[in-house]
Amino acid sequence: MQLTQALTRAVQIHPRKVGTICGDRSRTWGEIGDRVARLGAALRALEVKPGDRVAVLALNSDRYIELFFAINWAGAAIVPLNIRWAIPENVYALKDCEPSALIYDDEYAEAVAQLQQQHPVRCLIYMGDKAVPSGHQDYEALIRSTAPMENACGAKDELAFICYTGGTTGFPKGVMLSHTNVVYGLLNWIASYHHSDETVFLHASAYCHLAGAWPAMAVTMTGGRHVVLPKFQAETAFAAIEKHRVNHCLFVPTMINLLVHHPDFEKYDLSSVKDCIYGASPISDAVQTAVLAKLPTWKFIQGYGMTETSAVSLTMPWRYHFDGEDHKSKRLGTGRASFGVDIRIVDAQGKELPRGETGEIAIHGPQVMLGYWRNPEATAATIRDGWLFSGDAAWMDEDGFAYIVDRKKDMIISGGENVYSREVENAVSLHPAVLECAVIGIPDEKWGEAVHAVIVQKKGHRASAEDIIEHCHKWIAGYKCPRSVEFRDAMPVSTQGKLQKNLLRDPYWQGQRRAVT
Repeated sequence: MQLTQALTRAVQIHPRKVGTICGDRSRTWGEIGDRVARLGAALRALEVKPGDRVAVLALNSDRYIELFFAINWAGAAIVPLNIRWAIPENVYALKDCEPSALIYDDEYAEAVAQLQQQHPVRCLIYMGDKAVPSGHQDYEALIRSTAPMENACGAKDELAFICYTGGTTGFPKGVMLSHTNVVYGLLNWIASYHHSDETVFLHASAYCHLAGAWPAMAVTMTGGRHVVLPKFQAETAFAAIEKHRVNHCLFVPTMINLLVHHPDFEKYDLSSVKDCIYGASPISDAVQTAVLAKLPTWKFIQGYGMTETSAVSLTMPWRYHFDGEDHKSKRLGTGRASFGVDIRIVDAQGKELPRGETGEIAIHGPQVMLGYWRNPEATAATIRDGWLFSGDAAWMDEDGFAYIVDRKKDMIISGGENVYSREVENAVSLHPAVLECAVIGIPDEKWGEAVHAVIVQKKGHRASAEDIIEHCHKWIAGYKCPRSVEFRDAMPVSTQGKLQKNLLRDPYWQGQRRAVT
């Protein structure tokens, strides 16, 4: 199995069909295939060797789609850096994966300059549309001046991707995905979300996340068409859907809520969309009511997955979002096992539990990651006997639907982004006024969950909520920073002295339909 097979198939069956549309640019699959082969050769000429890592820090673009294939065409592995991370977070990722090249666009030129000061990367490739910085390689010039090379992509269990996620230790972990992981993940994605060569997909989710990257490669595999937005904005999404007759898209519930309640909603024809993928949290009853009234042609499919499982593991088709005679209350669930994936609810020893009993979601199949980059301890703790332990507590009904009730990993999902409490606590604790800190997720109508910090201050120190929040922005990405701060004289602890976060969290969640989003 090779990741690049997705591209070579598209080139073979639809060489003259437009494959990517990005702003005023459009390219056929034949043109894209030629550019990828040339860029792969250029990377080799720049001494990117098989097995090397190449990092990318950029907004979505047609060029980014090319990079998913060109880097692997050269035999290297792609490392998409998180566009919302603060400089210290991406410095950590660069030091950890040691890329031989870093490719970036206009949006992140300044960030790359700062990254170079803290951890220089040998080769810098600029793929923007302005003047090329001195000493940096020009993406388009490399393609023009280099002859195409034969595909040197790795295969099977060789490394194709390193995707960084947050962690309970407070440091990002590099998820290693092999070609087998990726290809099975793409096939699962295509089957679960009904892609074909007639798919016209709107990309608004960042490619540094698998929710953005996987449709970029899956729709390529089908020979469909990509309509690429640099980032999500309601107005540009409306205009792109209407202009290009988009029929597939992916939005997190926060985005869907912004779309249906936007003041310009009625100005656009959005009826071409047939299927919309969403994840990270369920659609609330209020948003579903608005969707039914305003987007009657759209069918929504909920997806649950992890970077560690190559994206989707559970899916919830649109028909189960409604209470029916044969599937009452399924809409409260997260979905059923997707194609080629085994799902179990297990106890602490890994033994499968009877239906209806709460345990941990365990996942098995060819999509499960190779492990965490240079972190065998974390890998061993997460994968046991071939099963990946998700950290999500859930139960399963008699029809195989899983219902998540809590997160064992102490993770918050805010606006579709994963936020690990420990990362935020580490940042908060660097403030000189903080003695103790606990971070929890609390309900938020717009974001699903909001990051909330509970703080005990040192004697003789006084900091405001604004002080704490401003301080955090220096160390971690903005979406991870607390949106609210609560000051206490002491933390609730057990008789063994262990912090009892449930006592901090429970008052906020009383009366909510689900204990987590």
